[in-house]
Amino acid sequence: MHSNIGDYFMTDQPSPSTEKPLLAAERQRIIIDQLERVGSVRNAMLSELLNVSIVTIRSDLRELEMQGLLEIVHGGAVLKEWSPSLEPLLEERQRIYVEEKKRIGARAAQMVRSGQTIYVDGGTTTIELINHLPTNLEALQIITQGLNIGIAAAGIPNVEVVMPGGFVRRRTLSILGPQAITFLETLNTDCMFMSGNGFSVEYGVTSPSLDEAELKRTVVQRTGHVILLADSSKYGKRQLMTAAPIDRIQTLITDDKLPDAAVTKLENAGLEVIRV
Repeated sequence: MHSNIGDYFMTDQPSPSTEKPLLAAERQRIIIDQLERVGSVRNAMLSELLNVSIVTIRSDLRELEMQGLLEIVHGGAVLKEWSPSLEPLLEERQRIYVEEKKRIGARAAQMVRSGQTIYVDGGTTTIELINHLPTNLEALQIITQGLNIGIAAAGIPNVEVVMPGGFVRRRTLSILGPQAITFLETLNTDCMFMSGNGFSVEYGVTSPSLDEAELKRTVVQRTGHVILLADSSKYGKRQLMTAAPIDRIQTLITDDKLPDAAVTKLENAGLEVIRV
């Protein structure tokens, strides 16, 4: 079966009932996929599909409800009104806030040094970091899940590009899934240049995708310094999943349209805020 409908590139895989028991995160991903396709699910149907007990299904649904992904109803669950399918495609996001993203990326590129191992998150702001990297850096390792980031970085002299295995999420061109997580859990990086669909003091850096958020959380735990690259339009926006609480972000690079009150609030939460 396919783990998602339309949003991922996947190869045909056997039904869960014929495989070894799925991990909770894998079951929950399939549950969300079903909800996105038909809008509602029944406990009995999920129990048969995933080859687990009704008790396990109810536990999974409670966890997903706590994350804001669904609402439990009698005998099953329904999808929340907001859906990841509303998330703009990568090529659509490339056409908005273009100048702001260029300035943010250029400032971030000034922080990169020869000999570092850095993680560059997928996105349309982080790609500008790659576009502005000086060509005289030596022995720089760039790890990324973003296909657009990897392709751009591969053309820079003396840069080694490392990418995980997994499936490609069509909407963001990110490599995601258990294979990617397992690989990234073994790596240590000097810093992470992080992207996000929204950020705030209350909810941290947020993402509309369960898989994207899980991968970001993994990298945040394995890096020394987290630098968020986000234009001011994303401030105060909350998406479904928190990828990192605000206290795990050390530096924010944003544009000069971020209000002074927001800067003060973020600085009081411990962030260094750089406006460009």
